[in-house]
Amino acid sequence: MRPAVIATALVIGLALVTAGVLVPVLMLLRLDDMTLNRWSQVGQALEPVGVFFSGVAFVGIALTLFLQARDLQNQREELTVTREEQQRNSEIALRQLHIDLIKMAIDDRELREVWPPIAPGVAETKKDHYCNLILNLQKVAYEAHTIELAELRSALRQLMASRDMYAFWTKARAARGAITGGDEAEDFFTAEADRAFTDAGPPPPRTWAHALIRILSHRRSGP
Repeated sequence: MRPAVIATALVIGLALVTAGVLVPVLMLLRLDDMTLNRWSQVGQALEPVGVFFSGVAFVGIALTLFLQARDLQNQREELTVTREEQQRNSEIALRQLHIDLIKMAIDDRELREVWPPIAPGVAETKKDHYCNLILNLQKVAYEAHTIELAELRSALRQLMASRDMYAFWTKARAARGAITGGDEAEDFFTAEADRAFTDAGPPPPRTWAHALIRILSHRRSGP
C-alpha cells in the first residue's frame, strides 16, 4: 500500500512541475503585453499559495525519507534477531548432540572409556557423566530462555546440595574452567556453577546407618 501511495505522489509531483514549466512558456508565446501584465499581477498575488504548496511538498519528501529510513532500520533489526535466533538454535542442537553422546557413554562402559578423564589422575564414575548431563541440561535451558537467571542459580544451588554433584564438581571445576577457551557463555555458566559450589560447602560425611540403608535399597532394587 505504501509504495503505491509514494509512486502516485511522485507522478503527481512530476505532472505539476511539468505544468509549471510549460504554462508560462505558452503564455509568453500567445498572449500580448497587457494580458501578460495582468497574469503577472495574478501570479504575484498567488505567490503565498505557491510557497505553501512548496512547503507541503518539502514536508512530504521529508516524511517519505523518514518512513523509508525507519523501514530500513526495522528490517535490519529483524535480520539481527533472526540471525541471533538461528545461532542460538544451532548451539542448542550441538548441545543436544553432546547430551546424546554422554547418554551413550553412561549406558556403555566401552564407550565411556573413549572420553578423557575429568581431570588428570582422577577416576570417574557413571555418576560423574550423569552429573555432567544434568548440568548441561541447566545450561541449555538457560540459553534457550526456558529459565531465567534467578531460576538457574536456584537450580544450581539445589544441585550442589547433592553429595554426588558436589563430588563431581570438585573433580571437574579446574578442568571445566581450562577448556572453555574464553567462550563467554561457557565462562558465565562455569562461574555460576562454581559460585553455587562454593556457597554449598562440603556436604556432611555419610554415617554408617546411611550407608547401610543405601546397600539394602540397592539389594532390594536389584534383580
